[in-house]
Amino acid sequence: MPFRFNPFTGNLDEVDTATAAGSDTQVQVNDGGKLAGFLELLWNKVTKVFTVKGDINLDDGGTYATTVQVVTATANRTISFPDATGTIALVAGSSSQVTYNDAGAQAGGNLAYDKTAGTFGYGTGRGTVTQETNKSTGVTLNAPCGAVTMNGAALNADTTVSFTLTNSSITANDILLLNHISGGTAGAYVLNAQAAAGSASINVRNITAGALSEAIVIAFAIIKA
Repeated sequence: MPFRFNPFTGNLDEVDTATAAGSDTQVQVNDGGKLAGFLELLWNKVTKVFTVKGDINLDDGGTYATTVQVVTATANRTISFPDATGTIALVAGSSSQVTYNDAGAQAGGNLAYDKTAGTFGYGTGRGTVTQETNKSTGVTLNAPCGAVTMNGAALNADTTVSFTLTNSSITANDILLLNHISGGTAGAYVLNAQAAAGSASINVRNITAGALSEAIVIAFAIIKA
């Protein structure tokens, strides 16, 4: 009966002569079903499955960058990989552009892209509020975008009125986009805003030669800066 040296046990094991040995470049494993002394490595000769318990360390000799992980996702899958600092790294596409979900929806936020119309903006969160008493009365609207219907009190010619928009979405460095979207005389007003922490001062100026008593509607959107 021939013998073979077992490096795991340091013993000489009997070799079944009915089992043909592999070539010199192949590795033979104990056909008895286990490797003595290495219980983390198991070989099932019935199912022909080799099981490794515990951690596996694969090293192909290359390097691993911890700052940016490049992932090519298949359709309808969301993949995010944090870097070593716990920050999600976005990999820019061609011409320094970032491409994301082309289906038109972004889970967990109120930003939306309509790929049919080719538009990008707030998908949810729009609010409305009506100003009471007069045109300098403050209003509260906690939304990233919305519309303020101003009071219909008179605003004299070449005169500016200011009111405070209290809004928890606004910070001091933000920019407010304002438009006179309906109500009153188009082109008769100039709008401006100054942001602060939790609010903005909105200025409305009547640039016509006469007084105007109009309940104009001002749309706004907050741009983070």
